[in-house]
Amino acid sequence: MEDAKVVINLKEGIIDVQGPADFVRHCLEMYGPSIRGLLSLPQDTAATPEKAGGAPQKRKAAAVTRPRRKKRTSGIGTIQSDLEAGFFDEPRSTDEIKGRLSDAGVTITDGGVRANLRKLMLDGLLDTVRTGRLVRYHRRGRS
Repeated sequence: MEDAKVVINLKEGIIDVQGPADFVRHCLEMYGPSIRGLLSLPQDTAATPEKAGGAPQKRKAAAVTRPRRKKRTSGIGTIQSDLEAGFFDEPRSTDEIKGRLSDAGVTITDGGVRANLRKLMLDGLLDTVRTGRLVRYHRRGRS
């Protein structure tokens, strides 16, 4: 019976499985999915047997996949899409706008919201209505 050996190099340590080819294949099938980054291997290549007493073959360590970051969305891009969707047809306060942005998954400071709104005002897309200290933003040409 042929012997097989598999060495898996992880950050936490090294996993070394050695024995009959069927045993090594069984171990890979059983524990492979739980090791992050180790893909399930086809039946042919699950364990390449080594001859007992022969020189060990070099193997590549399993590629470690890192979680992908969420795609960043800008506050101004989300505000512009809300503008096109009609959210600013009625005057809106910065609290309402920030709540809408947080619902869309955008984390932004109050100053960031006001800076983005100011830029859209300078571009001629938004206008303001002031009542004392309260400032509300709406689509230009509507009140």
